[in-house]
Amino acid sequence: MAGAGLMGTQADAAISLAVALKNYYAEYEIVQQCARQAQLSVEDVETAGAAMAAIEKYYFGRDDGLNKAHLKKQAIADKNDSFKILERSGESGFRPYCQMSMNELLRKAKEVEAPAGAQ
Repeated sequence: MAGAGLMGTQADAAISLAVALKNYYAEYEIVQQCARQAQLSVEDVETAGAAMAAIEKYYFGRDDGLNKAHLKKQAIADKNDSFKILERSGESGFRPYCQMSMNELLRKAKEVEAPAGAQ
Protein backbone atom coordinates (compact mmCIF):
# COMPACT_ATOMS: atom_id res chain seq x y z
CA MET A 1 0.00 0.00 0.00
CA ALA A 2 2.90 2.38 0.69
CA GLY A 3 4.09 1.85 -2.89
CA ALA A 4 0.74 3.07 -4.21
CA GLY A 5 1.10 6.27 -2.20
CA LEU A 6 4.58 6.83 -3.58
CA MET A 7 3.37 6.26 -7.15
CA GLY A 8 0.61 8.82 -6.58
CA THR A 9 3.12 11.34 -5.28
CA GLN A 10 5.41 10.80 -8.27
CA ALA A 11 2.47 11.18 -10.67
CA ASP A 12 1.40 14.37 -8.90
CA ALA A 13 4.93 15.75 -9.17
CA ALA A 14 5.07 14.94 -12.90
CA ILE A 15 1.74 16.70 -13.44
CA SER A 16 2.97 19.72 -11.49
CA LEU A 17 6.14 19.87 -13.60
CA ALA A 18 4.11 19.58 -16.81
CA VAL A 19 1.71 22.35 -15.77
CA ALA A 20 4.56 24.63 -14.76
CA LEU A 21 6.50 24.04 -17.98
CA LYS A 22 3.34 24.58 -20.05
CA ASN A 23 2.87 27.92 -18.32
CA TYR A 24 6.43 28.98 -19.21
CA TYR A 25 5.84 27.91 -22.80
CA ALA A 26 2.73 30.12 -22.77
CA GLU A 27 4.79 33.04 -21.45
CA TYR A 28 7.26 32.51 -24.30
CA GLU A 29 4.42 32.34 -26.84
CA ILE A 30 3.13 35.63 -25.44
CA VAL A 31 6.56 37.24 -25.86
CA GLN A 32 6.69 36.07 -29.47
CA GLN A 33 3.17 37.38 -30.16
CA CYS A 34 4.08 40.68 -28.54
CA ALA A 35 7.06 41.03 -30.87
CA ARG A 36 4.80 40.39 -33.86
CA GLN A 37 2.57 43.21 -32.58
CA ALA A 38 5.58 45.51 -32.11
CA GLN A 39 5.18 45.51 -28.33
CA LEU A 40 8.57 43.84 -27.77
CA SER A 41 11.73 43.72 -29.87
CA VAL A 42 13.42 40.88 -31.72
CA GLU A 43 16.18 41.13 -29.10
CA ASP A 44 13.56 40.58 -26.39
CA VAL A 45 12.43 37.41 -28.17
CA GLU A 46 16.04 36.20 -28.39
CA THR A 47 16.56 36.90 -24.69
CA ALA A 48 13.31 35.11 -23.86
CA GLY A 49 14.39 32.18 -26.06
CA ALA A 50 17.63 31.82 -24.11
CA ALA A 51 15.65 31.94 -20.87
CA MET A 52 13.23 29.33 -22.19
CA ALA A 53 16.15 27.05 -23.10
CA ALA A 54 17.39 27.22 -19.50
CA ILE A 55 13.88 26.55 -18.19
CA GLU A 56 13.46 23.55 -20.51
CA LYS A 57 16.82 22.14 -19.46
CA TYR A 58 15.75 22.36 -15.82
CA TYR A 59 12.31 20.77 -16.30
CA PHE A 60 13.45 18.03 -18.68
CA GLY A 61 16.30 17.32 -16.27
CA ARG A 62 13.72 16.64 -13.60
CA ASP A 63 11.39 14.61 -15.86
CA ASP A 64 12.55 13.58 -19.32
CA GLY A 65 9.13 12.06 -19.99
CA LEU A 66 7.43 15.42 -20.39
CA ASN A 67 5.65 15.70 -23.75
CA LYS A 68 7.06 18.91 -25.24
CA ALA A 69 4.83 18.95 -28.34
CA HIS A 70 1.66 18.49 -26.28
CA LEU A 71 2.66 21.13 -23.74
CA LYS A 72 3.51 23.63 -26.49
CA LYS A 73 0.15 23.00 -28.17
CA GLN A 74 -1.63 23.71 -24.87
CA ALA A 75 0.54 26.80 -24.34
CA ILE A 76 -0.45 28.23 -27.72
CA ALA A 77 -4.12 27.74 -26.84
CA ASP A 78 -3.54 29.47 -23.49
CA LYS A 79 -1.77 32.37 -25.22
CA ASN A 80 -4.63 32.75 -27.69
CA ASP A 81 -7.17 32.76 -24.86
CA SER A 82 -5.14 35.37 -22.99
CA PHE A 83 -5.05 37.74 -25.94
CA LYS A 84 -8.79 37.29 -26.55
CA ILE A 85 -9.46 38.27 -22.94
CA LEU A 86 -7.18 41.29 -23.23
CA GLU A 87 -8.86 42.40 -26.45
CA ARG A 88 -12.31 42.13 -24.85
CA SER A 89 -11.17 44.09 -21.82
CA GLY A 90 -10.56 47.12 -24.01
CA GLU A 91 -6.97 47.58 -22.88
CA SER A 92 -5.28 50.04 -25.21
CA GLY A 93 -1.87 48.39 -25.12
CA PHE A 94 -0.50 44.98 -24.39
CA ARG A 95 2.98 46.20 -23.47
CA PRO A 96 2.62 45.78 -19.66
CA TYR A 97 1.27 42.26 -20.19
CA CYS A 98 4.10 41.53 -22.64
CA GLN A 99 6.69 42.83 -20.22
CA MET A 100 5.26 40.73 -17.36
CA SER A 101 5.64 37.58 -19.47
CA MET A 102 9.19 38.53 -20.40
CA ASN A 103 10.08 39.25 -16.77
CA GLU A 104 8.59 35.94 -15.60
CA LEU A 105 10.75 34.00 -18.06
CA LEU A 106 13.88 35.88 -17.02
CA ARG A 107 13.09 35.40 -13.32
CA LYS A 108 12.59 31.66 -13.69
CA ALA A 109 15.70 31.23 -15.84
CA LYS A 110 17.76 33.04 -13.23
CA GLU A 111 16.24 30.85 -10.52
CA VAL A 112 16.96 27.54 -12.28
CA GLU A 113 20.47 28.57 -13.32
CA ALA A 114 21.45 29.66 -9.80
CA PRO A 115 23.51 27.22 -7.73
CA ALA A 116 21.35 25.29 -5.26
CA GLY A 117 22.75 27.13 -2.24
CA ALA A 118 22.19 30.55 -3.79
CA GLN A 119 18.40 30.24 -4.05
